[in-house]
Amino acid sequence: MSDVMTTLPGLVSRVSRHPADKITADSRFVGLGRWGSLVAVRLLANIEQTYGVRLDLRRYMKIETVGELAAEITRHLAARATPAG
Repeated sequence: MSDVMTTLPGLVSRVSRHPADKITADSRFVGLGRWGSLVAVRLLANIEQTYGVRLDLRRYMKIETVGELAAEITRHLAARATPAG
């Protein structure tokens, strides 16, 4: 998760217009201002482009903090790296 947490604040900053250095794992999306579905979709598109991970919008809307989002991305990356079978 630490690799994701080094880059994810920049992605969140890009769509929320909050300074990346002020965004931590404990930052709550509701505390980052007007965080509606349009901003969420833009963030999810940036996540897909950056990490190659496509997250479900409904699942994402249940995530409350940047750290929880980083953990979800990390989980998807780990699942993709683990050979099936």
